[in-house]
Amino acid sequence: MTALRAAAALIGLACLIAPHAPRAQEDADQSDLPPYSAFRRSLLAEGWTPDANYGLKVASGKPLYRFPEVLCGPQICHARWLARGGGEKIVTLRRGGLSDEYRVAR
Repeated sequence: MTALRAAAALIGLACLIAPHAPRAQEDADQSDLPPYSAFRRSLLAEGWTPDANYGLKVASGKPLYRFPEVLCGPQICHARWLARGGGEKIVTLRRGGLSDEYRVAR
């Protein structure tokens, strides 16, 4: 049983570290994607409302990610937007590094 736990711990650690390994090719491919902050402003101007209840929050109530409507995995994020008529729009984002701006995926 201990060997299984050790193997599971190693696999879990690899899953956490591997997505954050530097990938020069992906970074180069991401530079031509539009920044989410600009896309977000255009959605607001069109009358869409960010779903602030979609993303995760820390204990203080602040969003876990940069925007309250965003929910992220290791590399991909989704932002949920609501229309006045009840429609919804899910925007797929590329996460990048910790200090990188989210980019709208195509």
